[in-house]
Amino acid sequence: MINIIYQHKNMTQKTFGYIRMVTAFFLAAIMAQAIIFNNYVLAIVVVVGAIAVILASKRNVKEVMVDERIIAIGGKAARMSMSIFTVVGAGITFVLMFSRDINPSFELAGSVLAYAVCALLILYSVAFKYYEKQN
Repeated sequence: MINIIYQHKNMTQKTFGYIRMVTAFFLAAIMAQAIIFNNYVLAIVVVVGAIAVILASKRNVKEVMVDERIIAIGGKAARMSMSIFTVVGAGITFVLMFSRDINPSFELAGSVLAYAVCALLILYSVAFKYYEKQN
Protein backbone atom coordinates (compact mmCIF):
# COMPACT_ATOMS: atom_id res chain seq x y z
CA MET A 1 0.00 0.00 0.00
CA ILE A 2 2.90 2.35 0.70
CA ASN A 3 4.00 1.93 -2.94
CA ILE A 4 0.54 3.04 -4.09
CA ILE A 5 0.88 6.21 -2.05
CA TYR A 6 4.31 7.09 -3.38
CA GLN A 7 3.39 6.26 -6.98
CA HIS A 8 0.70 8.94 -6.93
CA LYS A 9 2.63 12.16 -6.44
CA ASN A 10 -0.36 14.15 -7.76
CA MET A 11 -3.08 12.21 -6.01
CA THR A 12 -6.73 13.19 -6.43
CA GLN A 13 -9.32 13.33 -3.68
CA LYS A 14 -10.97 10.25 -5.17
CA THR A 15 -7.75 8.21 -4.88
CA PHE A 16 -7.24 9.53 -1.36
CA GLY A 17 -10.77 8.39 -0.49
CA TYR A 18 -10.06 4.89 -1.79
CA ILE A 19 -6.84 4.70 0.24
CA ARG A 20 -8.73 5.81 3.35
CA MET A 21 -11.42 3.16 2.79
CA VAL A 22 -8.90 0.37 2.24
CA THR A 23 -6.88 1.50 5.25
CA ALA A 24 -10.02 1.57 7.40
CA PHE A 25 -10.97 -1.92 6.20
CA PHE A 26 -7.58 -3.38 7.08
CA LEU A 27 -7.50 -1.47 10.36
CA ALA A 28 -10.90 -2.85 11.38
CA ALA A 29 -10.00 -6.42 10.38
CA ILE A 30 -6.65 -6.44 12.17
CA MET A 31 -8.05 -4.64 15.23
CA ALA A 32 -10.78 -7.28 15.51
CA GLN A 33 -8.16 -10.02 15.47
CA ALA A 34 -6.00 -8.15 17.97
CA ILE A 35 -8.95 -7.82 20.34
CA ILE A 36 -9.88 -11.48 19.97
CA PHE A 37 -6.31 -12.57 20.78
CA ASN A 38 -5.80 -9.85 23.47
CA ASN A 39 -2.79 -8.56 21.56
CA TYR A 40 -2.66 -4.89 22.51
CA VAL A 41 0.75 -4.33 20.96
CA LEU A 42 -0.59 -5.35 17.54
CA ALA A 43 -3.56 -3.02 18.01
CA ILE A 44 -1.32 -0.05 18.82
CA VAL A 45 1.06 -0.81 15.94
CA VAL A 46 -1.83 -1.10 13.48
CA VAL A 47 -3.39 2.18 14.59
CA VAL A 48 -0.06 4.01 14.31
CA GLY A 49 0.53 2.42 10.90
CA ALA A 50 -2.91 3.45 9.66
CA ILE A 51 -2.31 7.01 10.82
CA ALA A 52 1.02 7.05 8.99
CA VAL A 53 -0.57 5.76 5.77
CA ILE A 54 -3.37 8.34 5.92
CA LEU A 55 -1.00 11.23 6.65
CA ALA A 56 1.45 10.16 3.93
CA SER A 57 -1.32 9.88 1.37
CA LYS A 58 -2.90 13.17 2.43
CA ARG A 59 0.40 14.95 1.78
CA ASN A 60 0.30 13.84 -1.84
CA VAL A 61 -3.16 15.27 -2.56
CA LYS A 62 -2.66 18.36 -4.69
CA GLU A 63 -6.31 19.45 -4.82
CA VAL A 64 -7.95 21.76 -2.30
CA MET A 65 -9.42 19.50 0.36
CA VAL A 66 -11.16 22.08 2.57
CA ASP A 67 -12.23 25.66 2.07
CA GLU A 68 -13.58 28.36 4.37
CA ARG A 69 -17.17 27.22 3.91
CA ILE A 70 -16.40 23.67 5.05
CA ILE A 71 -14.44 24.99 8.03
CA ALA A 72 -17.35 27.26 9.02
CA ILE A 73 -19.84 24.40 8.70
CA GLY A 74 -17.55 22.16 10.78
CA GLY A 75 -17.35 24.82 13.49
CA LYS A 76 -21.14 25.17 13.62
CA ALA A 77 -21.57 21.39 13.73
CA ALA A 78 -19.01 21.07 16.53
CA ARG A 79 -20.71 23.78 18.59
CA MET A 80 -24.13 22.21 18.09
CA SER A 81 -22.82 18.72 18.97
CA MET A 82 -21.16 20.06 22.10
CA SER A 83 -24.29 21.91 23.16
CA ILE A 84 -26.54 18.90 22.59
CA PHE A 85 -24.17 16.52 24.40
CA THR A 86 -23.88 18.92 27.34
CA VAL A 87 -27.62 19.40 27.81
CA VAL A 88 -28.56 15.75 27.23
CA GLY A 89 -25.65 14.52 29.35
CA ALA A 90 -26.62 16.80 32.24
CA GLY A 91 -30.23 15.59 32.00
CA ILE A 92 -29.23 11.94 31.97
CA THR A 93 -26.88 12.62 34.90
CA PHE A 94 -29.78 13.93 36.99
CA VAL A 95 -31.97 10.97 36.07
CA LEU A 96 -29.21 8.50 36.96
CA MET A 97 -28.38 10.23 40.24
CA PHE A 98 -32.02 10.32 41.32
CA SER A 99 -32.46 6.65 40.31
CA ARG A 100 -29.67 5.36 42.53
CA ASP A 101 -32.26 3.79 44.84
CA ILE A 102 -33.31 1.49 42.00
CA ASN A 103 -29.73 0.41 41.26
CA PRO A 104 -26.70 1.71 43.18
CA SER A 105 -24.50 1.51 40.09
CA PHE A 106 -26.58 4.29 38.49
CA GLU A 107 -24.82 6.73 40.81
CA LEU A 108 -21.42 5.72 39.45
CA ALA A 109 -22.63 5.99 35.84
CA GLY A 110 -24.12 9.41 36.59
CA SER A 111 -20.88 10.60 38.18
CA VAL A 112 -18.83 9.43 35.20
CA LEU A 113 -21.19 11.19 32.79
CA ALA A 114 -21.12 14.36 34.90
CA TYR A 115 -17.32 14.40 34.85
CA ALA A 116 -17.34 13.80 31.09
CA VAL A 117 -19.66 16.79 30.58
CA CYS A 118 -17.47 18.95 32.81
CA ALA A 119 -14.32 17.82 30.99
CA LEU A 120 -15.93 18.68 27.65
CA LEU A 121 -16.85 22.16 28.86
CA ILE A 122 -13.35 22.77 30.22
CA LEU A 123 -11.77 21.53 27.00
CA TYR A 124 -14.05 23.79 24.97
CA SER A 125 -13.18 26.79 27.15
CA VAL A 126 -9.44 26.17 26.84
CA ALA A 127 -9.67 25.70 23.07
CA PHE A 128 -11.81 28.84 22.74
CA LYS A 129 -9.29 30.94 24.70
CA TYR A 130 -6.42 29.52 22.65
CA TYR A 131 -8.05 30.36 19.32
CA GLU A 132 -9.21 33.73 20.63
CA LYS A 133 -5.57 34.65 21.33
CA GLN A 134 -4.59 33.43 17.84
CA ASN A 135 -6.80 36.10 16.29
